Amino acid sequence: MAVKLHLQPLELLDLGKCETVGEIVDGMSRCAFGARMLGEVAATLTAWCGERDKPAIIFDGLADSPLGRMLSKKLVREGKLFSEVMTPEAYAKLPSRGRQGRVKRAVVVGGYSERHAEALYAREPRSTIYINPYDLCAPGQVKDGFYPDAVFADPHFIVPILSLVLDERLKGGRPTVGDLLEVLGNMPGVGVQVRQGAEVLRQMMVKKGIVRFLTLSGAMTIAQMSLVFCDMIDRGMVHSITSTGALMAHGLVPGLGLKHFKYNPKDNDETLAKAGLNRVTDVLEPETNFNHIDEIMSAALATFSGRETISPSVLHAALGKYLEQHYPEHRAILLSAYRKNVPVFVPAFTDSELGNDVYCTNKLRELTGKKRVVMDMEKDTAKLLELMTGAASAGIWTFGGGVPRNWTQNVSPLIEIYNNRMKGVKEGGKRLPMRKYGFGVRCCPDRPHFGHLSGCTYQEGMSWRKFHFNMKQAQIQADATQVEPFLVKDIMDLQDAGKLK
Repeated sequence: MAVKLHLQPLELLDLGKCETVGEIVDGMSRCAFGARMLGEVAATLTAWCGERDKPAIIFDGLADSPLGRMLSKKLVREGKLFSEVMTPEAYAKLPSRGRQGRVKRAVVVGGYSERHAEALYAREPRSTIYINPYDLCAPGQVKDGFYPDAVFADPHFIVPILSLVLDERLKGGRPTVGDLLEVLGNMPGVGVQVRQGAEVLRQMMVKKGIVRFLTLSGAMTIAQMSLVFCDMIDRGMVHSITSTGALMAHGLVPGLGLKHFKYNPKDNDETLAKAGLNRVTDVLEPETNFNHIDEIMSAALATFSGRETISPSVLHAALGKYLEQHYPEHRAILLSAYRKNVPVFVPAFTDSELGNDVYCTNKLRELTGKKRVVMDMEKDTAKLLELMTGAASAGIWTFGGGVPRNWTQNVSPLIEIYNNRMKGVKEGGKRLPMRKYGFGVRCCPDRPHFGHLSGCTYQEGMSWRKFHFNMKQAQIQADATQVEPFLVKDIMDLQDAGKLK
């Protein structure tokens, strides 16, 4: 199948093999989603800026802003990596015949008026890179699952990364994530948000008696971030994981030595469907991967007689044990979680490939006269309560939002409700110690006015008594595949230097 369609395998991002910002971004280029956008644009710019005829920067922001000064001073005057910085208006005023001659290649940073868009869009294809959080680019340049020459993210975060990458690749620098964070501290927007997130995580890591929860949604594992989560577990950064079922299903793929592949827009979805290739935005998941997952799910489920009730965290531990016994050479989230005794909760378990497998297994058991495997979700609720109330303080890392985030944050209102309901009950009415989150880092591009769980703020959660009013927190409105590797690598570097104990 892969040979017939000439599929290109993706690669897991391995932070343990990366020392510099440039090496991390290079690894991102073989991942997916926002990480790939950043990695591929960095590769293109490295080629452009390494040539004699330098590209230009088209920027409509304030020249004296931190970003404006970085563009003009760092990248043009000092670095000599770009020829000039000009406004979209100045570019549009150039004689149409002379535009492409003067500006053969360009990077359009930030937004621009529709008054100048026509001149920008008239440029030769593949001669212009767009960096902005507004999905602005030439018509037809971006397609469903295909994003060439664009990074749809805040330039205050992306440009400092690209600046360090170009310095490393073209001038021999060796910038670390620590160097990046220093630069980001001088930037507004997502730039300073990421720096604040790193600061909160550092404080969370050194807090005594703290339990740290990780919540995941979106497509982080199919985006090839599985090893990043393995590092978080293996190095003791988190004590609990709450996830979507899909994340754990896709995360099993590398644990079995299997691959995801890069989507080619030349292959339409009908062709992919007939070939058994499931598309997740810009990634292909072969149906044969799920067949292998079904095999190990069947083996794990066979260890349960049906006389006992289980929960998703119990099933995930059984899967981790199976990986330990049969695939110990492949790193995987559930394998690391099993080895470190970190529970993996999936509160919306039926909404996943693994949930499908449990349903089908139970139907087969019914037909053959065997007892069904019964899921008792309250077992995981009890385990969550035990984790929360068993520690003096709590912190939460959140990538994305949705059910995993809300279920984990809901533990504080649950304690409050439980204590109120148990008043006056003589038997079994033990009062639980009240706990709220004192630390929080949230990385999600959604905004509050969309009105769903992924966008709600920590401030809003304070009204629900989920968080301490003086909690140490950072909220990063960005794509987690672009941000998470740098946050985790910062902690890894500090651990390796003996600065986090």
